[in-house]
Amino acid sequence: MRHPWRVDRDLAGRFHPQYPDDLQIVVHDGEPRRTGRGPESCWVHTTDVYGALSIPYVAADAQPPFAPATARWRERVVYRGTLLNTPHQLTSVAQGDSVLYLHASGLPQPLMVTEAYLRERGQWSYTPCDRCGADQSLDPPSVMQRTRFPSAPAGAVMLSFSAFCPCGGTMVLGAMQPRPPTRS
Repeated sequence: MRHPWRVDRDLAGRFHPQYPDDLQIVVHDGEPRRTGRGPESCWVHTTDVYGALSIPYVAADAQPPFAPATARWRERVVYRGTLLNTPHQLTSVAQGDSVLYLHASGLPQPLMVTEAYLRERGQWSYTPCDRCGADQSLDPPSVMQRTRFPSAPAGAVMLSFSAFCPCGGTMVLGAMQPRPPTRS
């Protein structure tokens, strides 16, 4: 299929009626707690599929680190597009930049993500936000951990910590155990 985002059920009804590859997404510089700048909505012209993100979900009463075999895994498509307008206060993205985005449950629009975020996200299970149900964050978990625990020893990894959602609610991140290698 030439334009799979046009038939993605998670994105249905979000595209501009006259420009079927254009939609608004949440763009950001990372968590406002760290950057001092809040997220914004900007228009993006979708150009292609970047890949997929495999996201773990675990039972609410499970204790981290979570075994990969005990998680339910869900795939989210990651799209690439070109930012069509200029953010008002952000410094990490500008009009014309190529950005990545995915559907984020609970958020009113898809969410811009970075390659660093995509590398780490599958290693963490998120308890969705207690207000809006969002299951994604604005920073990679390692960056969030350093923001919350700046005096932690180098290399320390927290097994679980809380994070503020862009809506003001709270989500909890829990570490996954490393996934066993797959046989080819």
